[in-house]
Amino acid sequence: MVDKFRFKNRVALITGCGSERGIGFAAARILGKGGSGVAITSTTDRIYERAKELKDEKLEVKAYIADLMNRDQVKQLVDSINRDWGRIDILINNAGMVQIGKEETFVHMADLQPSEWDESIDRNLNTCFNITHAALPHMMKNSYGRIVNVSSVTGPLVSNPGETAYSAAKAAMVGMSRSLAIEVAKYGITVNNVAPGWIATGSSQEEERVAAKNTPMRRAGTPEEVGWLIAYLASDESRYITGQMIVIDGGNTIQEYKGPSDLYY
Repeated sequence: MVDKFRFKNRVALITGCGSERGIGFAAARILGKGGSGVAITSTTDRIYERAKELKDEKLEVKAYIADLMNRDQVKQLVDSINRDWGRIDILINNAGMVQIGKEETFVHMADLQPSEWDESIDRNLNTCFNITHAALPHMMKNSYGRIVNVSSVTGPLVSNPGETAYSAAKAAMVGMSRSLAIEVAKYGITVNNVAPGWIATGSSQEEERVAAKNTPMRRAGTPEEVGWLIAYLASDESRYITGQMIVIDGGNTIQEYKGPSDLYY
């Protein structure tokens, strides 16, 4: 059963909520059902469709459009949320990967253009910095905050060819979080990371679906399963956990052999 009072009187800002099959939207629904007001954002007007879905479930939600790579838009977003809600208690940094209308590319470093590197770092790391940097003073003023960053196993633990920039960004996100966690602990603010493995989202590619079948659990994770972990780290139940990265990958990174099970075990 969902505890309708778990996040009572809290306001959560969740980025990267445009996809109905994404981690951000799943987390927004879980926090909303737990009693939180939810401010959801994406780069396109499809965010209003997600807001309507949540409103139809009787959840308290407002939608905002912003390009989080643009610091002026980030400031306007945070100002709007504070004006509409009065505060930001919870920040879920889920934005990144690839924007709608664009294809994800995998380029080896030798062929990677510096502009492509810059764009990936901007999208997968700077978005997290920008919104955290803007929201942090409000949390410090209120002596309360929960920041949960959606990193990845890619970068901090493993990687793939053609993902140098993405891996660097996601690993840097974890390093940034550890330093920040030390800086803001005295203000009652925690900073943690979730590191998903193969998750069945709207952006999953065929090779990812195949890889998921070779995890110890023989399946991909769901956005809701990641959302439940995010909700725990966003709750008061996790108040003595900070600066951590928690892997949610069905045991994939702990197995040495990652091929078809019938060839080994």
